[in-house]
Amino acid sequence: MSKESEAKSMYNTLCATLDNIKWHYSKEEDKLVVRTSAVGEDLSMKLYIKVDADRSVMYLKSGMPYTVPQDKIDELCKAVIIANWAMLNGSFEMDVNDGYIAFKLIVPFMESIVSEKVCRYMINLSCDMVDRFNDKFQKLADSRMTLDEFKEFTAQAFK
Repeated sequence: MSKESEAKSMYNTLCATLDNIKWHYSKEEDKLVVRTSAVGEDLSMKLYIKVDADRSVMYLKSGMPYTVPQDKIDELCKAVIIANWAMLNGSFEMDVNDGYIAFKLIVPFMESIVSEKVCRYMINLSCDMVDRFNDKFQKLADSRMTLDEFKEFTAQAFK
């Protein structure tokens, strides 16, 4: 099976998963992109999911609904490292130029079939991580939390 065929199959599985759980989303079939959102405890999360035929991966990115002020970039970079160290799968990333923070999860699919369960896992994990960390990153950026408090939260979050 060609990379393009694998990617299209993966995209179809993703869309079928969303249809089966009655999730609202928009499709850009020519780009193998899905855009959707979820509502967490305290925010609405935008999810961008792309199937990349060239790299044989599906990736999901969910950005925080705020940016980090320039004077807090260094401290938030440390927080992103602390959060990532504690996580088993997925990671946060931060653009130091504009303060954008997002959660990213990548699933490879080369010469394999990725199930609907894996697609649901991607969405659920991303929603959980964004919901779990968004307010902590924001509190740190707004000086309502210290880096030590963030470390303590992270240590407790994965017990």
